[in-house]
Amino acid sequence: MIKFWVTYTRDEQPTTREIQLEVEDRALSCDIVMRALGKFLNPSEQWPFAVDPTDCLDSASLDVRAVRLQRSSGARRYLKITSLSYRPEGTVLQFSC
Repeated sequence: MIKFWVTYTRDEQPTTREIQLEVEDRALSCDIVMRALGKFLNPSEQWPFAVDPTDCLDSASLDVRAVRLQRSSGARRYLKITSLSYRPEGTVLQFSC
């Protein structure tokens, strides 16, 4: 299990919230974090987006980057959030999605 902190702002709430979540995945990616946040915000709904276990590589083609950006934007709209970042437990680094 991986524990991490998620900081997010919802469209209808101007304040930023921070919560701790955990997943059974072996690594974290923005897709995994958004799916976990989706389960937290809407526990009765199944996550409707593909989940890639790794974030986009620096060497990814423009086509791959465009698909990932479109999926990430769609997930943020679905969750009604304007900003999202996460920090794995035990680190000080914050990753933005």
